[in-house]
Amino acid sequence: MLLPAAALAAGSLLAFPLTFLPLSLWIVLGALGLALRRASGVCLAFLALGVITAAVRLDLPERPLAGFDRDRPVEAVVRIEGHWISDARDGEEDGGWSAPARILRLKQDLRVTAPPVDLSLHIPGAEAPPPYGSSLRVKGYLARSPGFANRTAVPSGPWRLRVKSRLLMAVEGSPGPVAALSGALRRRVDRAFQAAGPDSPTEDAGKQGKALARALVLGDVSGLPLAWKRGLRVTGIYHLMSVSGVHVALVAGVVLLLAGWLPRSARLLLMLAAIALYLLVVGPYPALVRSAVMGLLAVLALLVERPPSPANGLAWSVILIVLDSPDAVLSPAFQLTVSATAGLIVVAPLLAERWRRRLHPLLAAVLAASVAAQLLTLPWALPRFYSVAPLAPLLNLPAVPWTGLALGASLLWTASALVSPALAARLLPLLDAVALPFSWAARVRPVPWVSLPVLISPAAAWGLTLGIGLLLLARPESRRLRAGALAMGLLTVGGCLWGPATSGFGHGPELAMLDVGQGDSILLRDGGNAILVDGGGWDHGDLGGRVLLPALLGEGVRSLDAVVMTHPDHDHCRGLVDIAAYLPVREVWLGPGWERRGCAGQLMALPGVRVRILWRGRRARVGRWRLTVLHPDPDEHRGTNGGTNERSLVLRAEVLGRSVLLTGDMESWAESRVLDCCAAQARAGILKVAHHGSKTSSSEPFLEAVAPRLALISAGLDNVYHHPSPSILDRLRDHGIRALRTDRDGMVVLRFRADGRTHLELPGAPR
Repeated sequence: MLLPAAALAAGSLLAFPLTFLPLSLWIVLGALGLALRRASGVCLAFLALGVITAAVRLDLPERPLAGFDRDRPVEAVVRIEGHWISDARDGEEDGGWSAPARILRLKQDLRVTAPPVDLSLHIPGAEAPPPYGSSLRVKGYLARSPGFANRTAVPSGPWRLRVKSRLLMAVEGSPGPVAALSGALRRRVDRAFQAAGPDSPTEDAGKQGKALARALVLGDVSGLPLAWKRGLRVTGIYHLMSVSGVHVALVAGVVLLLAGWLPRSARLLLMLAAIALYLLVVGPYPALVRSAVMGLLAVLALLVERPPSPANGLAWSVILIVLDSPDAVLSPAFQLTVSATAGLIVVAPLLAERWRRRLHPLLAAVLAASVAAQLLTLPWALPRFYSVAPLAPLLNLPAVPWTGLALGASLLWTASALVSPALAARLLPLLDAVALPFSWAARVRPVPWVSLPVLISPAAAWGLTLGIGLLLLARPESRRLRAGALAMGLLTVGGCLWGPATSGFGHGPELAMLDVGQGDSILLRDGGNAILVDGGGWDHGDLGGRVLLPALLGEGVRSLDAVVMTHPDHDHCRGLVDIAAYLPVREVWLGPGWERRGCAGQLMALPGVRVRILWRGRRARVGRWRLTVLHPDPDEHRGTNGGTNERSLVLRAEVLGRSVLLTGDMESWAESRVLDCCAAQARAGILKVAHHGSKTSSSEPFLEAVAPRLALISAGLDNVYHHPSPSILDRLRDHGIRALRTDRDGMVVLRFRADGRTHLELPGAPR
């Protein structure tokens, strides 16, 4: 069943780009496939079934939420499709809860529709949310991140529906019996976790036992420090935090061990019950559903005295998931868990058989499993996460058994919390000790043999996988065929990696204002030398991995001479901390007087990175770029005249006779200070407008002194601050200054040439 299941999933995936083909054509192809009565015909029929199922269930090719105004509220009836997670654990100041939900009905003004859309529902308040499986009538605002218009575009994020008050929410329908049982079990476990001592503090790496237990047992990684999650992803072992087959096998194994005195059939029935119970407690995560279905089918096969077939188990789990939710094929979690499991089932035995001749059989089997899983996930993971972890197969050798040990300890600790929260609280130090080795990944520097950044298209990623597969698996008996297969594999791998490997060569001096949403990020480079002045950032989440890394790789930048923090606000500083986990950084440049805490402290604490303090009059070089600091003074202190914005690092950058003034978020007081001391040096042809175009900056005297011909404004699309201010845009227009904005024009690239010309490029426009 593995090939028909793959054809079904491929059909659902093809339904999205092939919406122009009529449904009748797919019905004819499906009937033709059945009429052939061959394996190829069955696969064709399943392919057509996948397209038909997706088109009918998802109402393709309609865009479900097109035409809805996100600035006006909607009334929606939604069904809660997963367990609630506290937003307080994810850093939300006002608390609240979030859960995956599916829209059943949506209304705005006179428009009423039933779009088959999954989204995240956010409700306020610390009190318990409605039960899992409930149908709710809510009034709120639809939102999603608008994407980022860099050379390597980042698509829009998932839909969210945020409700501002519980008064705007009412229970429309009660959960069914299965959902009610699942919700009751989950609430019982959540209460036990809450009663068993304080939650793990995100700033203390030595006390993450409770957060790790939630991640391993319940699949809730919101409590883990972002640095841990980022480090595990960079080293290629983040999959260990996914609730999947290891968890199901361990739960079933514990039951088998404890029930050893019972008859065989009774033990197997208890294993079925334990797997089903665990699925109810954790919820319908794709990896867990796949693992649970495979586990249940294996136990059922043993009950009827048939040999279990892992391949058929994987196939049926894919078929059930896709028929239930055809859009699951778009989910990274589904793609990665299915491809990794296929690697373990299909490819790993072939590799292990070849490697047993030179390695110990146990080592060959374990290493083959790790390599096979990573190889088959490469087409999905590489175009999405932009890096390969070459040492991941070796790092998995100790990490997998330690994770199994941590999972066993977490399950035992959870059981003790259910029985005696006081006992569980006393056992937390032991759980913290088990969790501590996972903090190692957060301290690993992004050297190439640990994390190799690669920007590659999906087609090239598939080609790379094929080439590596040829190198690993092609062993024909004929020497000529073997040499031909190896040569083809090398050519395929080389061809897929040639473009990414050579993209950074030949660049002269250039400036790139990256689209990082509501934030600032300016890249200055000259050939192989590059610095990043500010990096944008989010209060929660990893902007560096999602936005900065592909943007920099798209410009051919694979290392940074320095990251420059103008001031420690999150929309300037947090992204610099993020990107330092993915690309090598030699130095950190920042102004004087910042305390070693918060974002500035994290930058100063980066391992193996030199910290350089800059103030007025200091100079630096990056290739042919010459930088002069115009602000602040060396004795500036926190809180002076308005706080962090007024202490922004202001840089004048010169190259090939052109000048750029980079102003951070400085406001009118700092502008007057710059003019008092350095009016002549402040004059520049290009101005990075301060504070995203806020009306508190870019005063008339300042613009007159700088006299730029071009203004660059970095602001988020439809941002809540309404940046840039209309008054500032009018002021720039009155001075005859052309303005380019990331919220309208996307990424802005200026290439400076020795003949005096400047080449302007807007690779993300139109927007």
